[in-house]
Amino acid sequence: MIENWVDFALNVVGGATAFLGLFDGTRRLFAFGVHRKAVLMTILAASICALYGSFAYWKSVDLKTMSLSMNQRMSASTQLPANWGRGLSPEKKEVLSLARARHSFMESGSLGSYIDRRGVTRTFAPTQEDLMQRERVVAYYSRAEYAARSGMAEALLWLIIGLVAVLFGFAMSFEKFPARAGPAAEPAAPSGGTRRSS
Repeated sequence: MIENWVDFALNVVGGATAFLGLFDGTRRLFAFGVHRKAVLMTILAASICALYGSFAYWKSVDLKTMSLSMNQRMSASTQLPANWGRGLSPEKKEVLSLARARHSFMESGSLGSYIDRRGVTRTFAPTQEDLMQRERVVAYYSRAEYAARSGMAEALLWLIIGLVAVLFGFAMSFEKFPARAGPAAEPAAPSGGTRRSS
């Protein structure tokens, strides 16, 4: 499904321009030898392919790194250390430990513990709003992982487009072009004129 029509239109125009330019530039290079127009066309089209492909790869690596850091945070321990909150008032300790347990639940989905005002360690019980926010976080990370995989596929697609255009251009360079016709020869006029019969 197409999420952003402007990006889709830019990708189509850029892809078509890169494919046709790389195809025709390669065909001209192999058919007619190295000349300025063919070299410029080939370099420009290859640059478009490389730009789009490297941007897609960078986006994929960036999203993959974010996903890995999220997985590392999720695997971290959600339990409070024994000496946590020493020196805080009981009310402040409860508020901060409850906020920590809620944050841990949002990121990892695991139920951590918090310390109430009486100093008793309790297990965090999420509210309906906490559950809805957790669902939104999970949906966001799922979309990020999907975007990372599709970005890698897009980078590979740009590489394939460039290679196919070069191969097609090379193959079409062997096509025989029809010989150009010279200026049309005018029919020869009779040289001796017409004879009269006597």
